[in-house]
Amino acid sequence: MAKLLVAALLAFALLPVHAVRPGLAETRESTMTFSPEDYITGAWLLYKSVFVKDGRVMDPSNGNISHSEGQGYAMLLAVAADDKASFKDIWDWTRQELYVRGDELAAWKWDPAAENHVVDSNNASDGDLLIAWALMRAAEKWKVDDYRQRAKRIADEIADLVVVEDRQHGTILLPAAIGFAGADQPDGPIVNLSYWIFPALGELKRLDSKLPTEKLLESGRKLLRQARFGPSGMPSDWLSLADKDARPAARFAPNFGYEAVRLPLYAAWAGPEDAALLARVHERWNRDGRNLVQVIELATSASLVAMPDPGYQAIAELLSCSLGKPGDPTIFTGFEPTEYYPSTLHLMSVVAISERYPQCLPNLN
Repeated sequence: MAKLLVAALLAFALLPVHAVRPGLAETRESTMTFSPEDYITGAWLLYKSVFVKDGRVMDPSNGNISHSEGQGYAMLLAVAADDKASFKDIWDWTRQELYVRGDELAAWKWDPAAENHVVDSNNASDGDLLIAWALMRAAEKWKVDDYRQRAKRIADEIADLVVVEDRQHGTILLPAAIGFAGADQPDGPIVNLSYWIFPALGELKRLDSKLPTEKLLESGRKLLRQARFGPSGMPSDWLSLADKDARPAARFAPNFGYEAVRLPLYAAWAGPEDAALLARVHERWNRDGRNLVQVIELATSASLVAMPDPGYQAIAELLSCSLGKPGDPTIFTGFEPTEYYPSTLHLMSVVAISERYPQCLPNLN
């Protein structure tokens, strides 16, 4: 509790005062200025105090498990906050506990309650991309060549083990090395478009690795144009590529849900042109003139589950900004941790808007 209180006080000092104490803004606004980095640093301190311990990123609502995706997200956030010590701690834990496969891909799931903590040694391709991206950014920010070399080895292994050539859809990214290829699923190959992390692919080309970043960006954009299902024209969480046209995968719920919600984050982060591919998502979320993020049943466009957490709303505001339709930007300056997943996406959205669309942040000067 003391650690959380200290972090909260530090974050309070770094956040714009109008976002947390409206009356104070009038008296101090003329003497205080804030940069996007201030928002990131304050939010990271709070996030770290709740979800990160000894380099391990925990999901408290899910038995305190850890996974490669979470480690990769936190490494990226530490770089964005210029927190070199925390980055090293997170990477050291990840390297020691998740790299047990005998290759350069991380085991995706680690359970503190299990005798053998790695309960599934299969990888998750989005986690691998996030880790490689974070290592590359860290290498460039802090001039650590070892990080760059490891990022390149991971990117090479992604290319070798989970990138495949599909006769109908081009170069595609399988979600994992095992279980999703054409031979593994009755309507395979199965892909998850939220694993195509557009800004990561755009930057990882600087590694000069075997990873075919341009071809993956091309196929990802092509699939986003195809994956428009039902009255709302929104993509499904999981896609079958068995036929010429992508369709919702048979063994997964045909919904736009907790996986696909990341698509606007990554597309908007990559730039307005990619964000435009998800204009139908913006239209569906804004049917009533305000961002209402929901799990959508694609066949009927019915709302199945409300997603009111600020983390999901931050993605909606990021998408709105990227399309030139900004709404309420204060969601980026008032970060408070809730559950692991939406809190992580919230902070990732803060980084994305700070890097790509700082004009959408309120009162920077």
